[in-house]
Amino acid sequence: MKKTSNFLMIIVLLVLTSCGGPFTSTTSMLTVIEKGHSSDYKEYWIKAYDPNNQTKEQAFKIVVQEEMVWNLIEENREYFSSYTKEGDKPWILEQIDRTENDKE
Repeated sequence: MKKTSNFLMIIVLLVLTSCGGPFTSTTSMLTVIEKGHSSDYKEYWIKAYDPNNQTKEQAFKIVVQEEMVWNLIEENREYFSSYTKEGDKPWILEQIDRTENDKE
């Protein structure tokens, strides 16, 4: 009985870990070059790049889940941020703060 329950537990864990693909979390500086939203105003996003590792041409899209946070983000400003990605889904902004050099 114990071997069967252990085997079942292993199968369940394997199935759960295989769903969703790899999870990536990144913390970096970001320079925001563009802001936008979907036509129905349900998805807000920024286009940004890490000035320490990328060029402006390598900017990528990050979804901002909170409209109020999106409203506070300014284009052509540098931020310290954290964002995540799961599998093939888009990057999701987790945290953002203006850098010390950019605060007024």
